[in-house]
Amino acid sequence: MMKRNIFLKILLGIVTLMLLIKLSMSVFIDPCVRKRIETTLNERNSDYIVTIGKVHILMISSGIKLSGIKIRPKKDNSGILYLCGEIASVKLKGIKLAKAIFNKDINIRKITISESSFMGKIPFPTEAITPVVLPLNIRIGIVLFDKINLSVDNTANAASYSIKDGVLKLYEVQVGKQDTLSSDIVKQFDFEAKELVSVSSDSMYLFKANGLTYLTASNTLVITNISIQPNYTDYDFTSRYEFQTSRIEAGFSDIYFYDFYASDYFRSGSLKSSWIEIGKMDMNVFRDMRKQFPHGNKPAFLEMVYNYPGIIQIDSIGLLNGNVIYTEHAEEANEPGSINFNEISVKMYKITNDTIYKTENDSSELRGDALLMGKGKMTILLKGRIFDSQNTFSLNGTLSAMDANELNPILEKNAFIYATSGKIDSMNFSFTANNARATGKMILLYHGLDIAVKNKQTDDTTAFRERFISLIVNRKVSDSNPIANDDVREGIIDYERDPEKFLLDYYVKSILSGIRSSFDKSPKK
Repeated sequence: MMKRNIFLKILLGIVTLMLLIKLSMSVFIDPCVRKRIETTLNERNSDYIVTIGKVHILMISSGIKLSGIKIRPKKDNSGILYLCGEIASVKLKGIKLAKAIFNKDINIRKITISESSFMGKIPFPTEAITPVVLPLNIRIGIVLFDKINLSVDNTANAASYSIKDGVLKLYEVQVGKQDTLSSDIVKQFDFEAKELVSVSSDSMYLFKANGLTYLTASNTLVITNISIQPNYTDYDFTSRYEFQTSRIEAGFSDIYFYDFYASDYFRSGSLKSSWIEIGKMDMNVFRDMRKQFPHGNKPAFLEMVYNYPGIIQIDSIGLLNGNVIYTEHAEEANEPGSINFNEISVKMYKITNDTIYKTENDSSELRGDALLMGKGKMTILLKGRIFDSQNTFSLNGTLSAMDANELNPILEKNAFIYATSGKIDSMNFSFTANNARATGKMILLYHGLDIAVKNKQTDDTTAFRERFISLIVNRKVSDSNPIANDDVREGIIDYERDPEKFLLDYYVKSILSGIRSSFDKSPKK
């Protein structure tokens, strides 16, 4: 019984001592440490004031916890760097005091920064910010930013950026003495965010990504959806530009980047992935052709890949399902016309600017299929040698049966004709093209074709002039291929590239040259 009483007295003494130590720390030590940290931070920073609500020394885990942190600028730094924010808490665990005291090295097992919220202005590019050089060696096992909310504007233009409910986990952060604080110190990290939003530098577009997750363990980036939203309607948008420009509205969902090395991308802009998958895409493109054309040579797609400042090495990209509507207001038309592609499925292979392919022979490839106007099934196969000086490529394609009048939404508003009757039975084409010219052949089978010409000003098709022109056109254009008791006419693809227009225009105009010669009763060889 006596031993038990002694043990209880000793235990009670220890508890009492611990309570006294904790009380003294709360009353005397913690406030002193808080004051000391505040003074040190504010003395070394002439631009910002830092206040700390509470400081708590963590005896068991050898750490410290700071709560209620507020950061405010001392003056208006408009045009330079202006940030203000709050952090609910910063917890440092596993601080190795001996190294800090004797070796002047900071070695911490884990830092947790909880519920941080910042807003302000930052100059871009960030070279305008004075670099921070660290005075000692720092090693941190894990840095966890739990729930980040950030909103910043670019001081140079209308661009802005925001993060909602972000979580960032950095692994093995190491900085040497006299090293500059930069993204290069981050080797591995995990990231997720509920929402990322960006406004373009000219304020014309809003870009938004939802449901982002990146894990270093799998090197996989997952994005629930991405949207590209113009801030103005079709004609209001194009009226704000001096020259013709395309207004693009798009949405992408279920996006996966496999074997994607995010740290390489942020450090050097390198874009590497074994497989990029896009589950769904919906895109609307509008262009007002009545505005002045912007003269100037346009690079080919592969040239843009070669000129990318970082390394691009993507084995393949796949779109599982997509829809595209292209609307164009022709120069002399009263209303816009449109063409649409539905149920698009595309795979691209070998997108790279690796200079090894200047000596090794390999090709980029695109395979795709879609429904033209939701009716006729199209298939295409495009191949182009990597680092070919003339950007030579081959394009082969097919189109299944569809009624000719399905193309009227684009024909009557842009070509000022429309099909009153007729059926396309099939189309097969094949051509080779380079920087200068496209040449090839087409077999377009159709029957019962009849065309009416529209008046550009009144849209009338029944006036004498339009009926007379329609008669001439129908006499020149054969109503079928093949004609009864005759051989199938072979269309000739022959088109000179316009270097001032993008590659898609080259594809379309080359195919149209074959269609025109297929309709002609006496095509030129």
